[in-house]
Amino acid sequence: MSDNFYTDNADLRFHVERNIDWAALFEIVEYGASAEDRPASVADAQELYEDVLKEMGKFSARKVAPVARQIDTEATDLVDGKVVESAAFAKVFKALKRMQVYGLPVPRELGGLNAPATVYLAAGEMIARADVSTMTHFGFHTGVAMSLITYALRDPRTVVEGGRLISTPYDEAIEEMVSGKEWGCMVLTEPGAGSDLAQIRTTAVEQEDGTWKLNGEKIYITSGHAKYQLVLARSEDEETAPGLKGLSLYLCDQWHKQGREKVDNVRIGKVEHKIGHKGSPTCSLIYEDSVGELIGKRGEGFHLMLVMMNFARLAVGFEGLGIMEAAYRMARDYAAERVTMGKTIDRHEMVADFLEDMELSVKAGRSLMYRASLVTELYQRWEQVLQHDPPSDPDERTRLERKVRKLKRESRNLTPLCKYVGSEEAVRLARLAMQILGGAGYTEEWEAEKLLRDALVLPIYEGTSQIQSLMAFKDQMMLALKNPQKFLTKVARANLNKVTSKEPLERGMARLYTYKYSALQTILVRIMGKKVRKARNVSAMEWPDLLLHQWDPKEDFAPGLLHAERLARILCDVECARSLVEDARRHPERTDIALRYMHRADLRCRQELLVIEEHGDALLAALSKRNKADAADHLKSVA
Repeated sequence: MSDNFYTDNADLRFHVERNIDWAALFEIVEYGASAEDRPASVADAQELYEDVLKEMGKFSARKVAPVARQIDTEATDLVDGKVVESAAFAKVFKALKRMQVYGLPVPRELGGLNAPATVYLAAGEMIARADVSTMTHFGFHTGVAMSLITYALRDPRTVVEGGRLISTPYDEAIEEMVSGKEWGCMVLTEPGAGSDLAQIRTTAVEQEDGTWKLNGEKIYITSGHAKYQLVLARSEDEETAPGLKGLSLYLCDQWHKQGREKVDNVRIGKVEHKIGHKGSPTCSLIYEDSVGELIGKRGEGFHLMLVMMNFARLAVGFEGLGIMEAAYRMARDYAAERVTMGKTIDRHEMVADFLEDMELSVKAGRSLMYRASLVTELYQRWEQVLQHDPPSDPDERTRLERKVRKLKRESRNLTPLCKYVGSEEAVRLARLAMQILGGAGYTEEWEAEKLLRDALVLPIYEGTSQIQSLMAFKDQMMLALKNPQKFLTKVARANLNKVTSKEPLERGMARLYTYKYSALQTILVRIMGKKVRKARNVSAMEWPDLLLHQWDPKEDFAPGLLHAERLARILCDVECARSLVEDARRHPERTDIALRYMHRADLRCRQELLVIEEHGDALLAALSKRNKADAADHLKSVA
């Protein structure tokens, strides 16, 4: 086994040492910093970041990977109301505390290392390669601290001077998480309220002293034994603020100190026994008049939760990337030594095809995720500058606003795709690794079975793969409907370039774009076709209102809901290919990787498009008939 998960990974080193735009990140990360505090130059900063990643690569390989099986076997449990972690797991986190790396992206003014979040995510990739449950819990130190910082920047009590964050209302919590003394968790899911957060029933009632009391049950809470809990609860009356409008966000301490004793503010109901991620505790939490502090304003909970989830979903993508890397390496190394029929199995055509597919998937996923992490961090940090220290020159402010809007659009486009790629490809590659290892992969002697068990939750938590698909579909649909002329121009340009371009990268991308646009066109035509048929029954004066506003979500969007995940898979291939092509433009030696990936992506996208074009009419007709019958039965029962 390798002794350093950074130095042994040429593709990761390519991105860190040659491809990531550290100059752009350095400019904003050190915005407003004094010369004595910050590194002297971009080169010095990059050297510092690389040194951190070398140490994290060494730690992951030497301290985490060797005990991953022990962490998995010992798992977690609940004893006398307290979570008991694996001894090996606890030892790893004591070592991480000594390394002082929990505050990698936290501002130095708040006790952090002031590195870009991209460095933290790169470290997370390597930890996940060693043991994904360790990476998950690692993220609930840094991730929740960064969420509190983001919320603090919206709070008038926060002090910002010269573009630097000086103090926040949450300094104590942030300091404890950065130091490794405590950690946080995100508390959303309830029985009956998973992806549909509008169904949340945990209540929050304001008290005379300005605090709130929460009551309800939350389930499947990762690292739910955390001291600092970000809780989504219903603060408003259902009649005046139904659904998502009635939700607010709260900071609750799991326990308070009374003298030297810790007294529970939130009770841990149980710890789940899972098939994977066994080192990371997943808890049920009971709120019984639990005291909480409102974050932001009443009714802003869903919006604030999205801010928190955006970064969490990106982090899950990197978790998946770590599993993908581990699965590919295991399969490659095993196949290079296993001999059948007179040759190692990596020389057998079918296995060679599997291995190339795995290699390209890892490289494409990594390229997509580092691109997404860059634009996400740049937009979030420059947006903070606009809010707290905007340029005094109106023209410069306008340019910055335009830049933030562009970065934000790209981040919104890429984030669900990163979550989808990392999750789904982690499962697929772990499954392929098990197949290549054969019977050995099905035993506990090898890590293939653990990788697959650990991967299986990624398409489920922090927003299922299907939720990511629906988000991506909605955004693509709205862009097309908002400016049909621009959409049709893109369609025409892609169709022209795929036949006229003599440059292989441009021609390959144009072909992929035609699949994307054709798939979206097919879905939109079916959606609009239903509207046009309805328009025949109303006067022409009513058409604009019908086509732009009178939508029935249960019926009109049905073709899109049916094919959203197929469209998402096309979008993932398109954006992975685009990332690899952009890499190749900057570094021509990467051209072969881009071309080989695009060839495989072309075949996949063509197949997805065919299914979108040819499948679904009978199923949708049957569902529509059932829905109408159910509605009729409901009316009868009411009558």
